[in-house]
Amino acid sequence: MKIGGIIPFTLADFPGRPAAVVFTAGCNLRCPFCHNPELVSGSEAVAIAEVLAFLAQRAGRLKGVCVSGGEPTLHPGLREFLVQVKELGYAVKLDTNGTAPEHLAELLQDGLVDYTALDVKTSPAKYDLACGGSVDPDLVAASAAVLRQFGGEYELRTTAVPGLVELADIAAVGSWLGAVPRYALQQFRPGKTLDPQYGLVAPHELPWFRAAAQLAGTWAAEVVIRGT
Repeated sequence: MKIGGIIPFTLADFPGRPAAVVFTAGCNLRCPFCHNPELVSGSEAVAIAEVLAFLAQRAGRLKGVCVSGGEPTLHPGLREFLVQVKELGYAVKLDTNGTAPEHLAELLQDGLVDYTALDVKTSPAKYDLACGGSVDPDLVAASAAVLRQFGGEYELRTTAVPGLVELADIAAVGSWLGAVPRYALQQFRPGKTLDPQYGLVAPHELPWFRAAAQLAGTWAAEVVIRGT
């Protein structure tokens, strides 16, 4: 498994737990608004042994490890890494784009993930545009079904990129994926993006998020707004 970087401490990424974030390198999508473009190519920046040594040193002070990307489920070594993290006593949060539902199911069945954040880029009609290429939205729907089946804590989340995510898309996500326990609306951050044109896009403003949250509240038990 290739690791592209690490954040040694965060209170914002793992609900209810002080955590570290481990970023895997490489992604099967090319979302033009991605704010971690350096992770897309798959270049390794940090050795796994170094990361595990850091986590061993911080055990007891940190309570969780967020595994993000890139896309973690691309890596055959992910399971082994999570086993080692769990052996150190950490809870694990997995961030995924949902394109590998079978791999996700295996990790959940084996008890290696405590909290899952499933990225839902937009409505099915705009998925290829949001992902920078051809993507089967049915894979994302299958991942959502896996999360319902195996229980545990999870959320669906959408980065609200103007043009790619409008109010009609929020309504369409609910019609597509159905009821969920938690849905997070995340503010888009312009600046450093995979496609430089998206770095110039003005984010949605707070009134838009309030309207979007009201729509999402018809199909999500809890709606969270982040980054506004």
